[in-house]
Amino acid sequence: MAKYKNFTYCELSGDQEINISGDVDGYGGCSSGICHTVNIGPNSRMKGPYFFEECPILQQVRLGEKCLIRGDNIFAGCSSLKTLNASDGLRLFGNATFAGCGFQELVIPKGTIVDGSYSFGNSKNLISVIIEDGVVISGDKTLEDCKKLQKISIGSYVQILGERTFANCENIQSIRVGDNFSILGNNNFAGCRDIPESRHGANLVNEDYTYAKFA
Repeated sequence: MAKYKNFTYCELSGDQEINISGDVDGYGGCSSGICHTVNIGPNSRMKGPYFFEECPILQQVRLGEKCLIRGDNIFAGCSSLKTLNASDGLRLFGNATFAGCGFQELVIPKGTIVDGSYSFGNSKNLISVIIEDGVVISGDKTLEDCKKLQKISIGSYVQILGERTFANCENIQSIRVGDNFSILGNNNFAGCRDIPESRHGANLVNEDYTYAKFA
C-alpha cells in the first residue's frame, strides 16, 4: 500500500490500494483500472482536479477526520464507487467532487462543509441519503439529478444555503428533518414530484413528511 505526498497519476504505482496523508497537490488521473480503494488520512489536504476521475474499478473511499478535498471532479464518474466512509468535519470545496458515482446509500457526516456545485449530483443508484448534525451545504445542486433517491434524513442544526440541492430527484418518498434545520436557497426541490413549494422552508421541521402529507 503506497503512501503519497506529491503524486500525479495513481496508476503509475501499480497499487490497488492508495494511502494518502499530509498535503497533496497536483493534477491527477486514473484510467488504468488498478486502484480499488483510496484512503485519505485525518487532517490531510488534497488539492487539484481530476485525481481519480472515472477510475473504472474504484469501489471504496475512506476519508479521515477533518480532511479537506479541494478541486473539481476529483472522484467524478467513478461508477463502481459504492462505499464512502467519511469521518466528521469533512470539507468538500470544488465542483462535482463525487458526481456520477455508484452510491446506493450516502452519509454526509457531522460538521461537514460542502461548498461546490453538483458535489454528489447524478448519483444514478442513490436511494437513501443521511445528512448528519451540523452540516452546512452552501454550494448549489449538491444532490441534483439523483433520480432514484427516495429517502432523505436531515439532522439537527443543518443549514442548506445553496440552490437546487435536491432538484430533479423525482422519486422522493420521505423527508425527515431534525431540530433547527434551515433551508434558505431557491428551487431546492424543483422538478420533484408532489412536493409543493410551500413546504420547502420553515415547515420542514421535526417531522417525517411522506407523499401522503404532501398531498
